[in-house]
Amino acid sequence: MNNIVGLYGSLSEIGNHERHYVKIGDFQKGNNPCIVKHISGDDATIRYKDSTQKLEAGMILGSDALVDTNNSFVEISDSFDNIYRLAPESQFCLELTVKGVVPVHFGHVHIIPSQQTIEAGSKYRTSCWTGFAQVTIEIIANNLDAYYSYDKPVEVFEYDEFGNKFTLFTLEPYKKCILQDKGGQMRERYKVLELSDIESSEIFRVYETYCMPFNWSFKTSAAISTEHAN
Repeated sequence: MNNIVGLYGSLSEIGNHERHYVKIGDFQKGNNPCIVKHISGDDATIRYKDSTQKLEAGMILGSDALVDTNNSFVEISDSFDNIYRLAPESQFCLELTVKGVVPVHFGHVHIIPSQQTIEAGSKYRTSCWTGFAQVTIEIIANNLDAYYSYDKPVEVFEYDEFGNKFTLFTLEPYKKCILQDKGGQMRERYKVLELSDIESSEIFRVYETYCMPFNWSFKTSAAISTEHAN
């Protein structure tokens, strides 16, 4: 039995089958790790404890490992196949929250929900939870965030100091909301400044930034052929 490849001989060998992955963060909090799927650019970094290093595709992220996109576009997938697309000047971290360890993101973020049937969600750091409908969230000022919905409604919600869920607003398909963070207690903290249809120019911009293939991991057959030829 001891000579069987893959058989653990001692507890110290647990996890050896994944030693080809670079794992960064705390993996002891019961979180579902994420994997860096794609990076467009070369200056994205990851910070954990007192160490900062270059972010690379294939890295496995545990809790408290902070991704800074800087000038790069970064795509991250969680264990449920939810996809987080982070444009430049954005951050991503698995953090312990009132609902356990979940993705917490900031900056310019686009979320593509998994097709799996799951009960999950993520939190935008300064303003609220979104469950899992496709949504884009962008910081537009120090205490202002813009939310953009796509073909399905998006409920934006929070939890008060007693852990009770409450809805801030619901975006119908192809709507935009400007949300202000005023500070203070949770149920009085946020104010909807604008709720409107998304203008055509904005639809084109968010699709171009977060959905079109040139910023992300998709490549056309022609592009792949050109790379191989070189």
